[in-house]
Amino acid sequence: MVAMARLSLLWLMIAVGISVLGTGSWAQFSIPARYDGFVYNGAGKGKGPVVWESFVDPLCIDCKEAWPVVKEVAELYGKSLVLIVHPFPNPFHHNAFFASRALHVAESLNASLVYPLLESIFEQQDSFSNPSTFHETAASVVERLITLAGKLGLPDSFSSGFSNSNTDLATRISFKYGSSRGVVGTPTYLVNGVAVAGADESWSVDDWRKVFDPLLRTPGFVAKA
Repeated sequence: MVAMARLSLLWLMIAVGISVLGTGSWAQFSIPARYDGFVYNGAGKGKGPVVWESFVDPLCIDCKEAWPVVKEVAELYGKSLVLIVHPFPNPFHHNAFFASRALHVAESLNASLVYPLLESIFEQQDSFSNPSTFHETAASVVERLITLAGKLGLPDSFSSGFSNSNTDLATRISFKYGSSRGVVGTPTYLVNGVAVAGADESWSVDDWRKVFDPLLRTPGFVAKA
């Protein structure tokens, strides 16, 4: 009887699902105006022979430790490798959303300063970590991010970016995109849409070359010295 009841419930769920799909009631997630993420080397998104996606939380110490190698690898291969960094604010870093949003604000004003800002946040990471900001207000955290941006030459309008609903939405889309790709922690890497198993902050340039060299070994290709 229990088995029959479960079978009946299963068929009821299937019938309801078919009914919802048939009536066109299935919810469509809003399609963003452009592909998520920040291109590191300035090449067109998806135009290179290899697309390397990195999901980064600006307040993640592992991301901070991994970044110098990621940057070196991106510069090693030049335009043959398209690096796209996606902000992924981990929920357990309670200021990560603000830090990720700061990157989107920077991109809206001067895209060339996105990565310098990311590196500045990495350098000041300890001051934004949970213990250091336990009693700090959100407004104070944002003000410190604005100060960092100002030192890089971003305009005064940077501050108003935190009141702009577009940057809030863009930051949420970045997180949702990462979640849709199965990202549960940072750093996480995809190469041509495929997750790179075991890749983490301990990987060296040589480790990454073992991934990219076979993909980019074409006649005439020479990685930068």
